[in-house]
Amino acid sequence: SVQEFLLEKVVARQHAMGAPPGNKTWLFRLSRRVEAFIGIGCARVAVFVSRWPKKTIAWAVLACAVLCLGWLRFDDDTEEENLYTPQHTRAFWNERFVEDNFDDHDWSLVVLLNRKDGETNLLSKEAIGEAFDLYDAALALRTDDTALDDTSCAPVYWHDDDDDDALFPSDRRPHETSCQKRGILAYWQWNRALFEADDDLVTTINDRNATDCCDPTTRKVDLAAVAAKLDWDDDGRVVGIGALRFEFYTWEETYELQAKFDKRLRKLRFDTFQKPMPLTTYGIDKNYDWAFAFDRTLVLLAVVVIIAYAHIALKDFRSPEKSRTNVGTAAVVCVGMSTAAGFGLALATGAGFTPSTSVAIFMVFGIGLDDSFVVVNAIDDPLLDAPWYDPALSPLDNDATRVLDSGESVEDVTARRIVRTLRSSGPSITVTTVTDFCAFLAGSITRIPDIAWFCRFCAVTVMVDFFMQITFMVALLTLDQRRRLRKKIQEVERRRRRDQDTDSRRNGRDDVPSKKAIEIPEVPSKNTIESSSSSSEDYSKNDDTKDSNDENAVVDQHASFNKDISDDGDDDADVERKKTYDDGADRFWATQYPAFLFSVPGKVFVLCASFTVLALGIVGCVRFEVDMDLDWSLVDAGPHRYAVRAYEFNERHFAGDTSVWIGLYTKHADYYAGDRDMRNLIDGYAALPFVVTASLEDNWYDAHAEWLLGRDRTVTSNEEWLESLHDFLNTTAGEGFVDRVVFDVDDGIVATEISSYWEAHEGRGGTMAYARKMRTARREVRKLAGSLGTVIVYHGFMIWLESFVVVARETTQAMVIAVSVVLVVLVVLLGDLLVGALVA
Repeated sequence: SVQEFLLEKVVARQHAMGAPPGNKTWLFRLSRRVEAFIGIGCARVAVFVSRWPKKTIAWAVLACAVLCLGWLRFDDDTEEENLYTPQHTRAFWNERFVEDNFDDHDWSLVVLLNRKDGETNLLSKEAIGEAFDLYDAALALRTDDTALDDTSCAPVYWHDDDDDDALFPSDRRPHETSCQKRGILAYWQWNRALFEADDDLVTTINDRNATDCCDPTTRKVDLAAVAAKLDWDDDGRVVGIGALRFEFYTWEETYELQAKFDKRLRKLRFDTFQKPMPLTTYGIDKNYDWAFAFDRTLVLLAVVVIIAYAHIALKDFRSPEKSRTNVGTAAVVCVGMSTAAGFGLALATGAGFTPSTSVAIFMVFGIGLDDSFVVVNAIDDPLLDAPWYDPALSPLDNDATRVLDSGESVEDVTARRIVRTLRSSGPSITVTTVTDFCAFLAGSITRIPDIAWFCRFCAVTVMVDFFMQITFMVALLTLDQRRRLRKKIQEVERRRRRDQDTDSRRNGRDDVPSKKAIEIPEVPSKNTIESSSSSSEDYSKNDDTKDSNDENAVVDQHASFNKDISDDGDDDADVERKKTYDDGADRFWATQYPAFLFSVPGKVFVLCASFTVLALGIVGCVRFEVDMDLDWSLVDAGPHRYAVRAYEFNERHFAGDTSVWIGLYTKHADYYAGDRDMRNLIDGYAALPFVVTASLEDNWYDAHAEWLLGRDRTVTSNEEWLESLHDFLNTTAGEGFVDRVVFDVDDGIVATEISSYWEAHEGRGGTMAYARKMRTARREVRKLAGSLGTVIVYHGFMIWLESFVVVARETTQAMVIAVSVVLVVLVVLLGDLLVGALVA
């Protein structure tokens, strides 16, 4: 409503400025020149296309076929690090450093257990015994080279059987090599024999000093992290449990093992538990992939709906003469070819095909069909006929009459109409194409590949579709118009014969000539190409050389034409024209809606609606926050819906008790001379409020220092220190840290890793809360690094955090660029700076 209101004001102002030629501003004159330039350019293209439509179709098909060769580079990329990792950011380079030096990371496999009904107490011998059965089933899982035992688990570093001061007495130590894991079985050190010997389970789990052999973040068992739906007695003791959580840690993303973990545990059945709910990267990824595959099906169905709409929109149920359902099919074919060719060109330029890219098909179909509708609807515009033809007749009747009366060929008359059509509609589709192309091009500057590729696909396809519209589509429209005109000529011939027979009978004439005696100009099958070219080019040339006075004369003629058809009178043709004009939706949009819009209530409505939208926008901006919840990307459907339910159950009952693993990395440095800096770095980082201090108690640097101290060995240089580090890593105490220190060929340190954990964020705004933690940690370690040089705080999820920061900044930049381009285009074409700014 606002845009129509403003554009009507522009027209009024331009007419006001156009009355006295001296008052025309340079911006107004520029807009008229630009619009005329675009129209003339489109008309010249139409001259060629309308002359040789079949050749144009052949060349267009050939061009599309060449562009489709880009599909040979098709690669359906679904790797998250390739799609959503912002390029050339700090997290991007940190990821490269970590992947180049460390082949594995800390991954977890989670399984959740919920009681079978609302009253079952899982704090019982039967329930805990079944929990041990599930634990044994998990440990029994094995692939070719991975398992949840010491084959590929994240080992416990702080437990040393050779140490006399071991954390656990000999009778309380795990019965197998310790792996990092978390669960309620830690109260019995994951040992079934210890559990079966326990006669008082309630007392055991209420022991707040119970040691935990294998938790990666704490040395004591945290009941709230492994159990939920707790019941307490009057003394504050836990006497009932309704849900359990088990978590197993591995040093690498064992995708195949996760698949077996999900499938095997979901087949287990217990008397006290419902079906186990595994929560792994595998299940989440599969749910995500299934959702995208389902969405692709919906997109294809949407395309079918668009195709059906194209046929319905171009069908006139009141006037079969105006129906162009076959052109609707041609429009769909044109847009489909444009999409295939545009995607091929984008793939050839290096863009990757992603799940998001398939959604672009739906958008491009909408934009392309809109251009087709503009061109097709313009061909029957009666203003194209003025002042040459009879306004009482339809455009097709006028063309048929011209062929019959003047002896021009069907090809000549059709070419003239096609040229006028494209000159009239060309500026409209050119402007929308330029603005869409610039908007998508602005979006492609982002450093997130998935978004950049999506925008590149759209930008390239929109431009390819424009050229296909003014060539391939116009050529098909030319052939269709020729067919319709020949059919109309036959109808006019029959009507003239019938009218002549009627007139003869009315005049009482007996010598009614036979049909053969009636002289009707012969319809040429095809005139010479030179004649068609001359007629079309003369029209284009005359339009090119029109000055402003000629343009005003044409406008006056058009205004006179509009006045004539709106005057009341007894003419049957005028009555019929008004009747079709006033029917249905045409009457509403052409008479009632404009009248309401420019009435006082209408203006009040426009202003109130505009200010309401503006107010809602301001409120939305004030409430704006950047956040991300994995649940938004998952669907409770498909074969992997269990991942959604497990995730939601975990968020509901255990989200506040989980921690996030974070790596602290250092590079090449003199660690002997920088001993104080390294010590300050570890202590200062551990002192950050969101870092779990206990998670840094066991690291390669402190373990090496304790090893040196225990052997009363002193070092006096960096070389001796490096030699002692090699000796330490070759011992039983240091073998767990071998993968945490990387050496070069000269035995110098290239990179080191220290494991740590961050406390989880509770409530909304978790994404930005972690982003603030990331920035704080980076800032603090940079201050503490000293002589150590660059220190990196990294985990894979920081790629997501960085992407949110990048998206927020680059979206603003893209919006500014897009709006600026739209503003320039509108100002140049409308000739009014104020209105162009308001519409933009």
